[in-house]
Amino acid sequence: MAVNPFVWSRPLDDPAKIVGMDGFAREVALTLKGQTNVALFGPRDTGKTTFTTQLARELERDHGADAPPHVVIRVNLERAFSVPAFIACVHDAMVRHPARAIQREARRQLSALEKELGFDIKVVKGAVRRSGVTPAQDAEALHAALGSLARLGGHVVVVFDEFQRLHRCPGDPLAIIRSALMSPGTDHVALLMTGSIREALELMLSSSREPIFGEAAHMELPDIPEVEFLEYLEFQFEATAREAPEEALLHLLALTSSHPKRTQQLAWGVWNAAARRRRPVTIDLVDEVYGEALGGPDAGEFQATVGLLSAGGEPEANEVRALFLLADRGGEHVTARDVVGLYGFGARSVITPALERLRAKGLAVRRGRRWRIADPFFAGWLQRHSPLALRAEDL
Repeated sequence: MAVNPFVWSRPLDDPAKIVGMDGFAREVALTLKGQTNVALFGPRDTGKTTFTTQLARELERDHGADAPPHVVIRVNLERAFSVPAFIACVHDAMVRHPARAIQREARRQLSALEKELGFDIKVVKGAVRRSGVTPAQDAEALHAALGSLARLGGHVVVVFDEFQRLHRCPGDPLAIIRSALMSPGTDHVALLMTGSIREALELMLSSSREPIFGEAAHMELPDIPEVEFLEYLEFQFEATAREAPEEALLHLLALTSSHPKRTQQLAWGVWNAAARRRRPVTIDLVDEVYGEALGGPDAGEFQATVGLLSAGGEPEANEVRALFLLADRGGEHVTARDVVGLYGFGARSVITPALERLRAKGLAVRRGRRWRIADPFFAGWLQRHSPLALRAEDL
């Protein structure tokens, strides 16, 4: 029996399942090898973590005498809510590195570090309640742990995934990062900082009051070209004995806007439905599965998001109006005159600020002058619940 090839519930490790990022991975890798730090923005669930997996393989390649292979250390900052927690994230990145040689060198570095500090890093990691430890001691331990990263190779790239989490971490972690990894003697180290909240990431890197102001090139995770996703879907369906005509797959991609997670999720559902219902993959089947997905577990989150905004003041009400505007009409001509009365805006001038606030919350994205809702399933849910939607009973 064939196994469903589509993975959408976690980041991808298999290079055969990573689509359409080869050129961008090479561009970012050469930028980092040129000793330029990179801040990479991408909305939630658009494949940033998966991309860093592909980027690591690109960084490990030899691009010439001036761009040799680099050691890549990925530090997941999702739980870096304090300096001790940040230290634990660094510890995990070192001892869980996929390369055995790096693991062994990391353990040597940690052993030397613990002798220098006079305590076991694992104690810091495992302690919930600690007494007699000052913030200055925690800061010094973090500085030393970060310094150990720089000694793991002759050329090192440190990936700080979900970097914007440090915006709410007390203890001035950005100053510690600058001192440990961006000072004289660390010119063999480059940093990649990823974030899903653009404004938080930009505030940390573009404010002159922050320690790492102006220290990174800003880049945005690109959309996956439709043709590359189409080829990937065709191959995966055919390889698992599921015939899927091109028109059905193009319809699937139109519904998901080639969004990495949602495309894999919908393809996963269609693949299962075709097997379970013993039906061919058709446009109708794609629509059925899509409708089921919009009414599934995500619907509660969508409803809660709209409910939370609706319970706020006039600015939040404008954000709800802007969400339905994007879902109903697309992201062009968002300040057309007919929009104001149709959606209940007080004036045209409030529409763009509302969209900017939605972008700050990760709910909307902008490409050039075009806006869209970040999650295509949320956009589909909004279309179906829009007070202006033309329903079958109205027809």
